[in-house]
Amino acid sequence: MLRRPPDTAIPASRDDAGGEGLEGLPRADAALIAAVQPALFDAALAGPVVLTRHGHDAFVLLPVDQFQRLLLQAAARRLPGPPVIEPE
Repeated sequence: MLRRPPDTAIPASRDDAGGEGLEGLPRADAALIAAVQPALFDAALAGPVVLTRHGHDAFVLLPVDQFQRLLLQAAARRLPGPPVIEPE
């Protein structure tokens, strides 16, 4: 199995992956998660999984294809220019 450095870009699996992708986000070794929590890993492959911490929603595991769709939808709704916070 080919091992790549942790900060190396993940190549797109499809040519139509035109979104910003996952660049700049931290990565975790999925093999460790799959070994410790195989049911969680299987559930995350089927769709979004919300993880709670201390009784509150804390994390969402999202398959990459669904993340890309979400990113493209958000980009279509992005307002032009930087956000401006008006003083009260």
